Amino acid sequence: MGVHSPYQAPKYYVDKYTGHMWGANKDRKNYAAMMSSMDEGIGNITKTLISEGIYNNTIIVFASDNGANVGYCSDADGNLTPTASVEPGSNYPLRGGKRSIFEGGIKSVSFVHSPLLRGGGRVMKDLVHVVDWFSTFEDIISDGFTVPRKYRFKDRNPLDSISAWRAIKKGANGKRKKFLINIDTRGSIKCGPTMPFKGFRKNQWKLIVGGGGPPSGWYSPYGAPSPARITSSPTSNSSTYCWTPPRRSTWLMPTRR
Repeated sequence: MGVHSPYQAPKYYVDKYTGHMWGANKDRKNYAAMMSSMDEGIGNITKTLISEGIYNNTIIVFASDNGANVGYCSDADGNLTPTASVEPGSNYPLRGGKRSIFEGGIKSVSFVHSPLLRGGGRVMKDLVHVVDWFSTFEDIISDGFTVPRKYRFKDRNPLDSISAWRAIKKGANGKRKKFLINIDTRGSIKCGPTMPFKGFRKNQWKLIVGGGGPPSGWYSPYGAPSPARITSSPTSNSSTYCWTPPRRSTWLMPTRR
């Protein structure tokens, strides 16, 4: 369950955002309306879990596969024009977005909720890759039980997945310390990167070879949809849409201070 293009929502939800989202592009309002509709649907599912008496033995996981769509999509001929569609997302203050390997493209929020988790809410800052959910779900299912030998995998190849269940449940340190972000792939769809690039993350350090994008700027969701309006720096107070930094081929950068 999630929101995705095409950005469409019932008028009932769109009207909730028309007033206080003045100046936002139409798709931004529709995107927000889609989120409200989804939120209501999830609330209905949660109420059903409670009424059926299975909520107390349920674990709810929300995760995303990438950052938000940002920047400009090309027209049907692949040209970037002032009338090109503006994607409604924003990862600010993170840089870039979906299809890039800057933090705005690969860092996303997740949460796990369950009455089975004790000790109140907490924030987990360990590295977790999307493939780690496989082993995490395996550990959730078998948590507290010894898996009988006849049910154990006999000839399974080594997995890239690393379980995060102990870190989620008990606040232990996460096991993942590094992962490959990308290797020599080239975008084949509109708005995607036109040059191959690679990326690798170890602890707080990230190495990017080949540029990392586009999109590669800092994007505000409320800016005017015109490629001509570009700020001179990402800290500008101007209400412009995005800032695109000089292109480089290799970056080594910390992801946190």
